[in-house]
Amino acid sequence: MKSMDIFKLALFCACLMSFFGENYSKGEGCSNSVAKSAGVRLSNDLFCGYDNNIRPVMNHSTQTNVKVTFILYNFHMNEEWDVLQMSIQLIMAWKDEFLVWDPSKYDNIEKIHEHSYLLWLPEIRTFDEGFIGDLPKTFYSNLPMSMVSISNTGVVQYNHRISLNAQCATNIEKWPFDSHNCTILMGSMLYNNKFLNFTTVPSNSGGFDMDYLNSNREWEMNDIHHDCYLIYYPLSNFSHCILRYTMNLKRFSSMYSSSVIIPAVVISLMRTFTFLMGRETSLRITLLCLFFISELLFLQFLNMKLPNNGEYLVYIVLMYRNSLILTAIALIISVISNELYKRGTEDFPSKSPEWIKSVSIFLLNKRPISVLTNFNTQGAELLIESNMENDVPNSQRNENALIWKTISILLDRLSLIIILIISLMNFWFLMP
Repeated sequence: MKSMDIFKLALFCACLMSFFGENYSKGEGCSNSVAKSAGVRLSNDLFCGYDNNIRPVMNHSTQTNVKVTFILYNFHMNEEWDVLQMSIQLIMAWKDEFLVWDPSKYDNIEKIHEHSYLLWLPEIRTFDEGFIGDLPKTFYSNLPMSMVSISNTGVVQYNHRISLNAQCATNIEKWPFDSHNCTILMGSMLYNNKFLNFTTVPSNSGGFDMDYLNSNREWEMNDIHHDCYLIYYPLSNFSHCILRYTMNLKRFSSMYSSSVIIPAVVISLMRTFTFLMGRETSLRITLLCLFFISELLFLQFLNMKLPNNGEYLVYIVLMYRNSLILTAIALIISVISNELYKRGTEDFPSKSPEWIKSVSIFLLNKRPISVLTNFNTQGAELLIESNMENDVPNSQRNENALIWKTISILLDRLSLIIILIISLMNFWFLMP
């Protein structure tokens, strides 16, 4: 019975050794079989004893130079989080001194393909990708697994599609004519430039290839600038240079100019010239109410469209705010002017206060006012003469009616001039 138990235990141990031995042989690339193909023999010979945690250089002081190329396909500006999201093809090439062979010994095989987890990969990561909430993350610390090509000279090429996020310094105060700079910091945290160096190919474009870039309906990518960003580690007392890319984005503004800015100009001009509508008071007030509602709706649209801009005020919002206030003032003036004119049309108009009459006479005697308000000196003289005592019947009633009507028309004309000037100043200083 005991011999039977010993036999079972020995059989179990043999199975375990066979299983783990096969996995070990597969993982390490070691095999004693000589009947396999040249490609299998080459892979076994290359990865037998290969450690993917060790930088692949014969001499530890030798620098590993990694050539980096980015092919940009698509990008999206996330204005809520101030993050530029990009879909990029990452291509890297470096020399692995442990993966070199003589093609003549392996049926003239000069290139093979292997899984990237089998060999050493450059430690590259993004340093500041910005906060993006629940949106998909980029490769922050590890490269995605992929197939790599290995040449007989030891040149390894990694090629994989990745997503990159760039932190943007946004300021939309000149919306929709705004532009923003977004920055990506990429490099290694484990190795300094003495052991691992990243260079861009082609160097004149910073390694960014935009020949395959799909057009974006909202943004135009004007320029990509790259330079060396120096990082200092005080605990380790060393510093090294990482890749810094700065991308400039400019918003396409033609649609917003037609749908937001032009209506603001038209509404402001129409509001101003309602004071020339004469005694069509009901129509004037109706138009001003429509203008007020339109500007209020535009403000609500901008509030939903634009994110918070911090301490910086958005010019287009200020312009609509001021225009809304001017429309409210024009509405109030129209109601007051209508009430003043009605007093002049009553059968027995009440007498106006002396100070109102004096101010009206003073203004009408000023030639610029009389010209701009379409009053001539004769109208001023009639108003002055009405202040003189005479014995004509009903003179007091005619005088009161003339004063109220004159004040109403004068208020309309002066309001037109003042609101027109303020509207022009509003556009001059706040038009983006």
